[in-house]
Amino acid sequence: MAKRGRKPSADKKTGYFEEREEKAFVRYITEQDKHEKEKIFNTYLIGPFTKMTESIIRRYNLYIPDEDFNETFNDAMSFLMTKINNFNPETSFKAYSYTGTIIKNYLMGKINAYTKKQKRNSSYDNENLEINDSIKFSSSMDSDIIGFLSELIKGVNERITLMINSPKEYNLNEDEVTVGKVLIDLLENWDLIFNGFGSVNSHKRFSSEKFNKSAVLFYLKENTNMDTKTIRNSMKKYKEAYYIIKKNLLK
Repeated sequence: MAKRGRKPSADKKTGYFEEREEKAFVRYITEQDKHEKEKIFNTYLIGPFTKMTESIIRRYNLYIPDEDFNETFNDAMSFLMTKINNFNPETSFKAYSYTGTIIKNYLMGKINAYTKKQKRNSSYDNENLEINDSIKFSSSMDSDIIGFLSELIKGVNERITLMINSPKEYNLNEDEVTVGKVLIDLLENWDLIFNGFGSVNSHKRFSSEKFNKSAVLFYLKENTNMDTKTIRNSMKKYKEAYYIIKKNLLK
């Protein structure tokens, strides 16, 4: 006779930001008592936020050139704390995705600001004219490609938004609507994905393109809790919209 006992939970997770942390996050932003709020943060959230910020900096290579790691980390954490109360628990997005996006957007903004500053400074430096001309040529090529991608992403994002706002008109089921919402979030942060996992230049396409696709699929699976087959089936109508918009832009 088989021994009786507690069966291991099939739902047990080992991630650092799971259901317990999701609930603690909602409790934190809705709690009115200052001391209880601080207790929730120190008990459930400080550790996950620390790991999340460190992981994002390393995973997406979001290092600020004129800062050391600790300075970048502390700055990102401080900014996150100013934005977490804006989270709306009624939305379909998870706190994990919301806070991660805030950190990534903020650090990418800092990197872009640093790059623009460097470009402004270099425009006044004529000591290495030949090198500067080469850099400008390469940058102009990148700008053309990125400009096209920006228009493409904007058009696709607007079309998906239109579709999920009128699901009956476009004959979308529940899975398709869910995937559409996550796609919008992903498209609004496309620069983070591609700057984190690959680069564009005048000599080659996005590097690590296969890895980029894997990262996108991982993002969709993580934020929809769907398997690969369901996600791909739910994306078919959005892909059709993508190809139409891309074709029109190429014309």
